Amino acid sequence: MGNWTLIYGRRKTGKTTLVKHNLRMDLYVLMADPGNVITLDDRVVKVDEAMREVRDVLHRGGLVVIDEFQRLPEVYWSMISNWAGSGVLVAVGSSYGIVNRVFNRNSPLLGLFTPMEVGIISYEDVLSQVEDPLLSVLLRDPWVIPFIDSYDDFTRRIKEFSLISKGLVGEVFREEDRELTDTYYRILLLLGEGVWRTSEIAGIIQPRGGVATVSSMVNKLVKMGFVKKIPTLSRENYYKVDSPPLSLTLYAESKYAVGERDVEIPDLPVGREVQFSVGEMLARYFRGTLYYSPKEDIDVVIVRGRRPIWAFEVKVGEITREEAMRAVRRMSKVAEKVGLVSLRERPGDYGDLSLGPRELLEIARKVSRGESIQDNPP
Repeated sequence: MGNWTLIYGRRKTGKTTLVKHNLRMDLYVLMADPGNVITLDDRVVKVDEAMREVRDVLHRGGLVVIDEFQRLPEVYWSMISNWAGSGVLVAVGSSYGIVNRVFNRNSPLLGLFTPMEVGIISYEDVLSQVEDPLLSVLLRDPWVIPFIDSYDDFTRRIKEFSLISKGLVGEVFREEDRELTDTYYRILLLLGEGVWRTSEIAGIIQPRGGVATVSSMVNKLVKMGFVKKIPTLSRENYYKVDSPPLSLTLYAESKYAVGERDVEIPDLPVGREVQFSVGEMLARYFRGTLYYSPKEDIDVVIVRGRRPIWAFEVKVGEITREEAMRAVRRMSKVAEKVGLVSLRERPGDYGDLSLGPRELLEIARKVSRGESIQDNPP
């Protein structure tokens, strides 16, 4: 890493682990708060002292990491700008707001940093390592990795994860200098339930300002890294919680209040998370854009230019012959080619492409290596 770089993203996506495991740092400092810094050897020093050390290491041509950069008072930014051209500085920020601040036209740091976003892990990167197509969906969000070895582990500990999730949401809002209002949290709960139209959300929570207020708040959640915006063939946007484990815990909290009581969850909508995780991978594989088609009830549509080139039915379990035939007829009205995906076993050859666990793993490994295909699937 030879340039000054701003690594940014939502909290708990593995940014600190990334730099600690991949960079040969001459100095690492963590902004504990605006006045204090924690060093790699767990010393607590005042920010003035830490910044002098940062300057000295950079002037010697060293590599410095400033973690939680969004907590560094902006009074130091002009000072840092004077050190440009010396050494390598990597700033790590746990907010999306830091990007706007650093690259603002009035920022003294404008033009000094290259941005690098770290979001949740791609499905193909997890699947190519874990080789379990269902577990890989959950492990896309790094905070859950130390806690589970299977999907059953996740469902069994859903109450714990619900409490962790609410704390994580609160942390992100705090780092973005926003208040986690009841309205924001209710929007996230409804998105977790699968309510995706802003008009429907507005009708349920009835905020002051109606749909316009909800649309504005949802777009802010997109910018904060919580929510993903997926285009649909009907020219609407489908909004969903980006992180699969966060989405599922919000669903469980919204439907069953699992954070407040012990209750057995009959089922989680994991199929929805599988649908979009697999869809994102296939879109990269076929060099297209992922669309969803709620009107036609098509799980995955891959569009290249303006042409729907592929449509896929995606299931966690097996796809019966009758289900396959119905799906193929439905999808053939929309896309040039159609495919069937099952995480349990390879479906029968009723469409143009059938993908089971082995085929998904093969595609994941190819996409992880940067390979893609235009016309000839595996």
